[in-house]
Amino acid sequence: MNKQTKLRNLIQETKGKFFSIKFLKNDGTLRVANGKDIYRRLLAPDSSSRAGKSTLKGAGYESFVDRNKEGWIAAHGEKVVAFKCGKLEVNF
Repeated sequence: MNKQTKLRNLIQETKGKFFSIKFLKNDGTLRVANGKDIYRRLLAPDSSSRAGKSTLKGAGYESFVDRNKEGWIAAHGEKVVAFKCGKLEVNF
């Protein structure tokens, strides 16, 4: 199983709970984000952002809501360093 598929499965396993993800940005810096894949209270994606999400997935990215930025962000599956949700901790 590749990193992108593993990340997608981990996010789905959170079942709407918050998680922490560490990944390398395109400029090489490390970013830590607290996210959630479903966060309707904060914002609901409109049809244009849903289309963007499918494009991102095709390019290897997983998108989620960053609760600190209060907006959608994406992390490339191959650049993820660590994922944590509750007692579940996975280092890549």
